[in-house]
Amino acid sequence: MMHYQQKLDKIFSKGNLWKHRTLRTLFDPNSSQYNQTTMEKKIEILKIIRENKIDLVELLNEYKEFYFEENKIYVVDTADEGFEILLRNEKI
Repeated sequence: MMHYQQKLDKIFSKGNLWKHRTLRTLFDPNSSQYNQTTMEKKIEILKIIRENKIDLVELLNEYKEFYFEENKIYVVDTADEGFEILLRNEKI
């Protein structure tokens, strides 16, 4: 099974590691990555993920599993909130 970051690298990178590959840009409202990225950019990233037929719930679960294994429970704890904010703004 391909790791979620590898899936994103395949879509977004041109042979290099993609800047937002951890997805904290989308799912972690307490991170610097999130705060340094506009909502418009977040929605643009989300749109590309959807266009590539990646299941968002599965992606979110893989993200949470990754940070759980990294023992960064505070990142796991904010993931659902970040996801909800993203989906709310996508509709606007």
